[in-house]
Amino acid sequence: MFFMKKFFYKNIKINKNKKNITCFLTTAVLITLIILIFSVSCSAAESTLTSQIGESTESDASNNNQILDTNLLGDGKTVSIWDSAQPKDRIFLMESLNNFMKINPEISINTRHFRNEEELVDVFSAASLSGAGPEIVLASFDSMKKMAKENILKNLSDEINYNIFLGGLAELSSFDTKKYIIPFSSSDFLVFYYNKDIISEVPSNFDDVIALSKEFLNSKDPKYGFVINAAEPDWTIPFIGGYLDWFYEYGTGDINLNSAAMEKTLNFINNIYNTEKIMPANRGYEELNNLFKSGKASMFINGVWAVDEYKEAGINFGISKIPRNTDAAASPTPMISGLGFMVNNNSTVKSFETAKKIIDFMVSPDVQTSWALNSSSYPAITGLETNKLSSDDLIYNILLQAKVCRGKPQEEDLQLIRDVLRINIESVLSGVISPADAKEKMQEDLIKLKSGKIEVKDYSTTTITTESSNNTKKDNASSTTNN
Repeated sequence: MFFMKKFFYKNIKINKNKKNITCFLTTAVLITLIILIFSVSCSAAESTLTSQIGESTESDASNNNQILDTNLLGDGKTVSIWDSAQPKDRIFLMESLNNFMKINPEISINTRHFRNEEELVDVFSAASLSGAGPEIVLASFDSMKKMAKENILKNLSDEINYNIFLGGLAELSSFDTKKYIIPFSSSDFLVFYYNKDIISEVPSNFDDVIALSKEFLNSKDPKYGFVINAAEPDWTIPFIGGYLDWFYEYGTGDINLNSAAMEKTLNFINNIYNTEKIMPANRGYEELNNLFKSGKASMFINGVWAVDEYKEAGINFGISKIPRNTDAAASPTPMISGLGFMVNNNSTVKSFETAKKIIDFMVSPDVQTSWALNSSSYPAITGLETNKLSSDDLIYNILLQAKVCRGKPQEEDLQLIRDVLRINIESVLSGVISPADAKEKMQEDLIKLKSGKIEVKDYSTTTITTESSNNTKKDNASSTTNN
């Protein structure tokens, strides 16, 4: 009897296990089917973009090696374009190239997408130096300078009228007096955001900004009127341009921080923090951004990259040009960057002609207008604020700001400038050094950093120690005199 019971319970356990295994296998099959259906759907959707364009994506070293062994330069009937554009931008890039081929059915375009620009530049450089590579590369202005030094890009100075482009991008297009890039898109520049539920009329100058800010701070429901991430140099630099000066010479790479415009800019930043006291102290970017998003600050200077973030947050916001400082002659000039087309120096005459035809199409007003409406960046040409984009208030005012932007210096130079400005702005705001002394010291510090006499990692500590010591000596001298 015991044996029968044991056998019975054992069979029940086996049957239960069989049921569990069956359920598991059924679930696995269903999940696999769902994944296959999803993959097929994605492939079908993607094929609508790539049905006319030969497309590939770099994913491993073997693909890169294959590029070096293939001569992609031909008779002009088939042209190759390499890029590392962001997903949203690349979708529109593909659509635009497809539209070009519909108009020009005799021309075929192959595209190759890279995971990042560094990989794109490295592979293109190797390919071009070996006599191969694509006809066209879409990359940044910094990458242009790197590749121009290797003599792998065609001189495009006489191929297009650069007066049609934003001034900030046009001045970035040269290397050693020659132009090697044709601007295609603009991005990464600052604009003036305001909360429409709080601000009824946009201030035209900073006297109005300061007055509004004081009004909000003294109201029954106190909030900050205006906030700016002034401790970070990229937010301070634009005000230099408002005084009809600049800190960088694009042709030579010379940097001048010791100027009257710099002193006035530092005075302005010090004024809104320490004299007018309209700014919260010791707040970083994220904190200031959250103040604006939560409605606790009504005006904020921030980058165009925040547009989608604010839309998703449900903020009723508007955009305008950054207001002019009252004692300045012009509006502030934020730094701007973007992407542009470059042409392989190995291109044949016929392939070069086709490449120019494609680029001309991509910088045409119609394509540039569509780019503004469908991508995550903005046009490279001027004049679009007068066409159908004028009905889109956000884009219209972004374009107005872009028109007065200056080109963002190459990263190597800009990083040094940021290091120098950051610590000296902090010293000015803390009262350790005056704006007049700071502008002279910044130039001296820049020279020391460039020459290697002081390392960036030691710069902050050394500067603070030196300035604190000097400040103590001044206080002691003043105390002795008074006694």
